Amino acid sequence: MRLSALVLVVLQFVASTHVKAEFNDVTLTQAFADDNYGLYQQKVLEAVFSATPEYGEIQISLHPQPMSQSRQVVTLLKGDAHVMWSVTNAEREKLLTPIKFPLLKGLAGYRVLVIAKDAQHNFPHAISTDELKTRTLVQGNDWPDLHVLKSNGFNAEGEEWSLWFTSMYTMVEKGIVDGFPRNVIEVNGDLIRHADKPVTIDKNHLLIYPNYEYFFVPPDNSALAKRIRVGLSRLIENGTLEALFNQFESHKLALTLADDPHRARHFLQNHSLPYVLDYARWDLEKEKAMKALLGE
Repeated sequence: MRLSALVLVVLQFVASTHVKAEFNDVTLTQAFADDNYGLYQQKVLEAVFSATPEYGEIQISLHPQPMSQSRQVVTLLKGDAHVMWSVTNAEREKLLTPIKFPLLKGLAGYRVLVIAKDAQHNFPHAISTDELKTRTLVQGNDWPDLHVLKSNGFNAEGEEWSLWFTSMYTMVEKGIVDGFPRNVIEVNGDLIRHADKPVTIDKNHLLIYPNYEYFFVPPDNSALAKRIRVGLSRLIENGTLEALFNQFESHKLALTLADDPHRARHFLQNHSLPYVLDYARWDLEKEKAMKALLGE
């Protein structure tokens, strides 16, 4: 065998073993450690790896330290974890590699207002978007949603990350702010956790803007990104992903809120995201979603 050919074979062997080594153990970050928050995303990732056995065996472990979204980004960049999931924005997509597939069907961009139980009169159905902008709102200070609200002229302030968003709910309870916009996927679980607080979901309004929750991987792990894309496309094609989505009661409740015809809809722009996906509802646009995943 010629020397150049031998070198090529050796390099290919080293590369292949390196790829498999990357997949032996994958650490997934988490926001909270004592509940099922993020269980859907974890199950999807497990199904992705099960659907791509040709890439090698893999073991998923959860990072032991709950952390804010910004801290999760740093953790991936430092190499202390391999995958995170969160709402996207342009800055996050520059730092990490996004898997541009909206895990929650775009429902992260459908937000209802959590308000004090005795404050519904402050949010009558008839008020306009401009009038709604005069109400004081709170979001996590490292959430892309805070920028969305502010850039659309809403009177929103950021609050430090706290366990189960306790500080935000306390601000609503005590009247420090008028409302806490929460996405329709998570709000019902929130209210169960904060059942001791006199707060509720406003009955009349729905904020809507392009907002997608993705998996992210470090920028130097293209092999892992490819495996996740391939796995997601297979889960769409064989119906596994839709079945997983429908296992969660919170997802069914979210669709009920998002499709409520009695709510006034306030459409906002997401200035931190320079595109809109035409396959966000991947259950209705399977071919487009699969093409986008495999074409990246």
